[in-house]
Amino acid sequence: MVWLWTHLITWIVMAIMILLALFTNSHTKIYEMITRVGYLVIIGTGIKLGIRAWSVEPVLLIIKVLVALAFIALVEIAFAKKDQKQLSKSLIWSVIVLCLVVAVLGFALAGWYPFIQH
Repeated sequence: MVWLWTHLITWIVMAIMILLALFTNSHTKIYEMITRVGYLVIIGTGIKLGIRAWSVEPVLLIIKVLVALAFIALVEIAFAKKDQKQLSKSLIWSVIVLCLVVAVLGFALAGWYPFIQH
């Protein structure tokens, strides 16, 4: 249970840091670095949670891992584009949509916990 909550809370903090990094002009590098530390925590807790989820939903787990890696890559592209002052609205929307897709897949893997408790 601790792994799941650590994973979830880190995702929430990371999503906030990503939004701050993309929509503000001050402390951007700090927000980006906090996001990158969040990646490490999320990957670590995700591996621990993935071992348990593998026996229940291996296909959904593989899809979630691939989408989550694509999300991380897209966030890094958005950070680079912002540094180059070429950040577009379509890229920002792509980051937001992919974040929501990863969240939905994650909640599906967790049996919709904490929304639905079995």
